[in-house]
Amino acid sequence: VSSQRVVLMDPSEDPDDILRANRSREKTFVLDVVFDHTATQEEVYVSTTKSLIEGVISGYNATIFAYGPTGAGKTYTMLGTACDPGIYIRTLGDLFKALEATEELDYSVSMSYLEVYNEVIRDLLNPSSGFLDLREDPRGSIQIAGITEVSTTNAQESMQLLMKGNKQRTQEPTAANQTSSRSHALLQVTVTQKSQRKETGEEVRTGKLFMVDLAGSERAAQTQNRGKRMKEGAHINRSLLALGNCIKALSEKGANRTHFVNFRDSKLTRLLKDSLGGNSRTVMIAHISPASTSFEESRMTLIYAHRAKNIKTQVKCNLQNVSYHINKYSSIIADLRSEIERLKARVKDQEKEKEKCAVSSSLGDMQEKHPGSEAHNGQVVNTLKEQLMGAFREQMEMRHSLMELENTTIELHIDTCRHLLMVTDWEREKAQGACKPAKEEKDANKEEEDSEVHIDSPEPHEIRVAREEINLLLAEQRKMVALRTELEQQLANAKERASQMEEFFPRQITSEDQQEVLRLLCRAHELELGNTELQTNTL
Repeated sequence: VSSQRVVLMDPSEDPDDILRANRSREKTFVLDVVFDHTATQEEVYVSTTKSLIEGVISGYNATIFAYGPTGAGKTYTMLGTACDPGIYIRTLGDLFKALEATEELDYSVSMSYLEVYNEVIRDLLNPSSGFLDLREDPRGSIQIAGITEVSTTNAQESMQLLMKGNKQRTQEPTAANQTSSRSHALLQVTVTQKSQRKETGEEVRTGKLFMVDLAGSERAAQTQNRGKRMKEGAHINRSLLALGNCIKALSEKGANRTHFVNFRDSKLTRLLKDSLGGNSRTVMIAHISPASTSFEESRMTLIYAHRAKNIKTQVKCNLQNVSYHINKYSSIIADLRSEIERLKARVKDQEKEKEKCAVSSSLGDMQEKHPGSEAHNGQVVNTLKEQLMGAFREQMEMRHSLMELENTTIELHIDTCRHLLMVTDWEREKAQGACKPAKEEKDANKEEEDSEVHIDSPEPHEIRVAREEINLLLAEQRKMVALRTELEQQLANAKERASQMEEFFPRQITSEDQQEVLRLLCRAHELELGNTELQTNTL
């Protein structure tokens, strides 16, 4: 063992066996950091997890999960003891310390804690809620229906919730481990931050931290499980096999790489979908045992750890630009206010005109001579009301459509910038000669069971995909610009038609009827203005 290298010795190797001299199973694995039996909890935490806290506060997702065979020390690493706490406790403590140091920002923290036991999900903070279902939202993210999410204000409250959940976790003794975890436990901490200023330049950042203590893979011959324990072990091995297959698929390179990764084989892989291949900074802490009887388990664990090292995730900040939406709604509100003021001014002008013009008795005579004129005027007023309201609704629908188009355009621009950044980084690394694979990694790859074919290509697969995505996104942006131009022209035409209708009213209806129609139009504008302000406040 060295700081980055693990040498796995073959316990069955006989130096005097000449026939098997070239079939040694001794392997060398190169990883980011390696710890031996003398490493402390503090050393493991500082080297693996502490650097992720700043990113979570800034709005990025992060995941830490412990992987390895049963009895290798995963729960000890994640949870620790009262005297020597593990990653859970240390992370929560440092997280709240960092949040308290950010005086210019408001923050809120919430927690949820669940376990996957026999392929069903249980809420450890509210066990009485029964089994929970996984749902997929329109963006492809996995949501847990009915999960309890508790707000916390300090590290002490968070640790109490953690202890409460751990008491509900399923643990049973086996021949290999007296306190064997029979389930996968996932602790999620969500940090939401926004500026204290109430001006329109506000931004909201949401970072999520996932800490996962996986159950250990086990063999029935070693654990001597029977009945219920054997069923639990089968479910554990099934989910870990699905996780291993996902890691293998995500780590493949060149011609061996597949576009499809089957995350749906188990509940565990569906929960870890974003952590493995999506929007998350992920740390895998692999645990192995020095015992010779655990050689096969240790070998497979190291193979999966080395494969996981080659997985590339696409990390992006979970940022909601509130100012953009507020500014768009503010422009609509300003237009509506000016329209209301103009219409109110016209109502006042009509009232003044009515006061100046005395109502002649001949008008009454005309109404008597034409008894159907009142009904006719009522029909005309109703028709004009409907036309006005239709024109108004048409304008509002066009305004909302314009906002949706602008939102879509911004999202396309962000995705384009992300792919351009990826291509730029690769070109810079290529220019600096930093893309040459390390010799040690080549040696480690040759020792894996499944040999990988490396094809020298001027561009990696992900860079070619990024260039294709850039072309598609630019074409989509041009399409959005054309749609926006067309919609703006339609809105201008609708405003012109509404203005012509208002000019046409005085020649069709009486002064009193005009006032009623104009009041109706003002009221409709005011209601829509109030609705728009409510939508703005929700942001």
